[in-house]
Parts: sequence; structure tokens; C-alpha cells
Amino acid sequence: MYSTKTATVNSTEFTSSYMPVGINEKVTLKEVNVNKTPQGRDFLEIIFENEQGQTATMTEWKNEKNMWIKTDEDLQNRDNQQFGRILQVIDACTGGHADFEGTSFVEMINWVKTQLTLGTPLQEVRLKVVYDKKGYTKVSSLGIFVEPMNVEQSQIKLWKNDLLERPIVADVETATDPFATPTSDTSDNLSTGADDLPF
Repeated sequence: MYSTKTATVNSTEFTSSYMPVGINEKVTLKEVNVNKTPQGRDFLEIIFENEQGQTATMTEWKNEKNMWIKTDEDLQNRDNQQFGRILQVIDACTGGHADFEGTSFVEMINWVKTQLTLGTPLQEVRLKVVYDKKGYTKVSSLGIFVEPMNVEQSQIKLWKNDLLERPIVADVETATDPFATPTSDTSDNLSTGADDLPF
């Protein structure tokens, strides 16, 4: 039932549960998860939270050889870059890290979880959040993307490759020729002798 006496107007602003894109201040580490997908792939998930309770996620997967990573040297280079990103988070949140030498991805992500959940008080950080190519927010992986709040001259920069606007993907339309004859005849039409005439 509709009534002018019970009609309401929503005048409150919508607040997303995801951290806004850009450089966010006073962000804390919410949780660190070491998980496995149903297909058996291990991954590390680091979740950050701002003062409003909005979150941003950083996910790291095991690097494997593919069409872009062809040699062992390329794979080691990717592993070094990945571990460098993770060490940025550890250094910013805890103020430093212990030395580590590991041989597997699972060993490394378990060490990371231990470093970030030891019980030492974690610092507030400044964090860069961007859109991914599908339009979801994520923690950036370019350059310096996290630093402690006590750093006066911020080293975090917004790069031209950082997606700061949600990508818009148009619907895919298939081209059809209006003058083409239909090519799909059903077997019922052929067997009964029906033709295209409406009468």
C-alpha cells in the first residue's frame, strides 16, 4: 500500500564497505589469511581497514611459469618483486622484519602471517588503493604503496598506470546483417513442408 503519510526519503549518503581509491591515511592492518582455493592453489590475503571500517585487500598468489614467465630467471625475478611488495607491508606495519630464507611459497606466506600477527602493536599506515581492470578496488602493487603514518614527506606517488577511475566496459554487441536470410531451419519446418509465408 502506498501512502503520503508513510513515504520516506533517504537523505543519508551511501557509504561503501570498500576503501576509496587514492592515498588513504590512518589505515590499520585488519587481518592476514593464508588460504587455499578449492583447486588447491595457495594464496596470501592481507586486509587493511580505515577509520570508517572500509576495507582494501592485497592478495598474493604463487608465481608460476607461463607465456610471460618463461625461464627460471624470470620466475625468480617475479618472486623477488612479490616478496619486496610483501616486505613493504611488514616494514610499514611493524617497523622492520627479521631475516628470512625460504624455499617454498607456502613457507614464505606462513612466515609473513607470523610476522604480521606476532602481537606487537601495529602502526597506522598510509595506503594507496586503486581499481583493478575489472573495476574492483585493491591495494596497489606499483612502486611504494604503503608507509607508516609517521613519515612526514610521503614517498607514495600516483602513477599514470594506476587506475583511479572505475573502468567502464560496454556490452558486447554482435553485428547482424538485416538483409541476410535466416540460416537456421528447424527439422519440423522441413518435414511438414511449411514455408516462410504467414498464411
